[in-house]
Amino acid sequence: MTTAATMAPQAAPMPAGPGLDVSSDGCFEQVRSQLAADASLVLRWAQDALQGAEDQGLAAEAVRALLVCGMAYDALGQAERDSAFAEALQRAEALADPVLLVRAVNSQIVADIYHGRYADALARGQHLLGVAYALQRDDLLGQLLHNLGAALTLIGEFALAISMFNERVTLLAETGALSHQQRLRAINNIATAWFGLARAQGDVEGGAIARQALYRARTLAEQACEGSLTEAHGALRAGSLDTLVGVLLESGDADAAMRWVTRVGAASTDLFSPGSDPWGTYALALSRAELAQTGPDLAVTLARLREIEALPGPRFRGGEMQATLAKCLADALDQLGRFQEALGYHRRWLQFEAQTQSLLSREHAMAVHHTLDSLRGETEEFITHDLRNPLGAALVQMESVRPGEWAPDAREGLAQAGKAVQQALDTADRYLTLVRCRNLRRSDLKTIDLAELVDDVGERLAPPAHAPVRLEREIDWGLLVRGDRITLLMAMFQLLRNALRHAPDRTAVEWRLTSDGHEAVLSVVDRGPGLAGSGRRRLLSQSSAAETRRGSGLAMIARVAQLHDARISIDDQPTCITLRFPLAEPEGPGGV
Repeated sequence: MTTAATMAPQAAPMPAGPGLDVSSDGCFEQVRSQLAADASLVLRWAQDALQGAEDQGLAAEAVRALLVCGMAYDALGQAERDSAFAEALQRAEALADPVLLVRAVNSQIVADIYHGRYADALARGQHLLGVAYALQRDDLLGQLLHNLGAALTLIGEFALAISMFNERVTLLAETGALSHQQRLRAINNIATAWFGLARAQGDVEGGAIARQALYRARTLAEQACEGSLTEAHGALRAGSLDTLVGVLLESGDADAAMRWVTRVGAASTDLFSPGSDPWGTYALALSRAELAQTGPDLAVTLARLREIEALPGPRFRGGEMQATLAKCLADALDQLGRFQEALGYHRRWLQFEAQTQSLLSREHAMAVHHTLDSLRGETEEFITHDLRNPLGAALVQMESVRPGEWAPDAREGLAQAGKAVQQALDTADRYLTLVRCRNLRRSDLKTIDLAELVDDVGERLAPPAHAPVRLEREIDWGLLVRGDRITLLMAMFQLLRNALRHAPDRTAVEWRLTSDGHEAVLSVVDRGPGLAGSGRRRLLSQSSAAETRRGSGLAMIARVAQLHDARISIDDQPTCITLRFPLAEPEGPGGV
């Protein structure tokens, strides 16, 4: 599929760092295997490539070089990864290249997940999921689905995570060593999600759901672990074993866990070099299996756990691995009768569990908030662009027609159609204003000149000189209130338009803004029919099609008044709607 990137003129290959050409997406495949062999070398290449790209003003190449820098920092366990990914994302957004943008977002999601920002990771990924589908790039879409699945698993949305991981599997090629490894990782991820679902549903419906989920988790984890034995990949093999041991121990089958640990260990002596992360993951799985059995050599287990604790990398110094290690140390020391020391590790484990629950609750709430914001934004965009704009254009066309050229029945039909379109526009405006009111916080309000707004609305809606209804205005100038300019304008338009629409012919509508020294008093008076008592009671509720003519739109006005701490009142004979706003003091030099 053609993208903005492929349509742009192709620059000549740049003299990148030694062995690294960042002029195309091929650079990522080029460094993938090199990262495992020598991440420091890849970092030097990427830094040279970044310098060359910036010297020549090649924006896309600079983004790719930054992403490779981040990948190298990640492989080295260095904190500079975060700043490299963040800068790459910022530049990719400015460049508006969809391929680079999806790549940069994928990288940023990795950093977000590492730092426990699961809701941010989900928001980024969901925002670009449609772009990834449109690009028809299975590699980019697959990576995004993987990252979204990981974030969903960590946040406790296991069913959605399973769906993401399953879709990821369908995108993988049937053949090829890399595809096989990716498929095994995806299967292991699905097993992890099913395991999480089993633990979350433990007490639901007598545990039937949990048992089914645990069975699926075990089947998939065994499949992933079995497949990993055909791959000379230590991290993949150790990770699959870690998942399987957790599932088997949760199932109460410690003997099966030990059989798998023994089998994987015997087949991996050349892959699990002491002091490496894969060895630490395997050694922790072995220790967990030993502690679940009767009669283990606790001194040997404890010594191994101490070795894991002393590993220099970050993997066992934070997160779930650290918690599992602390729990194992507490159990081993407790069985050895070293209760005081065991208590310290037990407290660490409990502290991690408490922090995790707090983090997940916060991130889950934020994820729900992001999702609702996204849905609300899509709805507002649909109403504004897909509904309101065409209606407005249709109304303009209707008003441009000369009624004298039409038969009487056609003129009547045109007039009714115009009213219907105007009513639809009014409904859209009221909805958008209500949504904006619900999302506004009092901290968003600014000091504004209410008199200027009232005058502006009067100028725009004032009927022409030959109109059957005239507008009389009275404005006290310099009245300041705390408010939101957009919602106030829309409410005033609705208020005055309503009065002009329902005022009898050969009468005047009064549009006044005065002050009593404490409040700004906005009132609109017309001589039309008043609002029935039932309509007044519905004034503070959501407007609906069942409302009377005069009640239509007043719910929106009442909501705006409530947001601005304004009091609203309605009088009859003549009809007068009044809003009383608390006056505000002028803001300082930095105010609005």
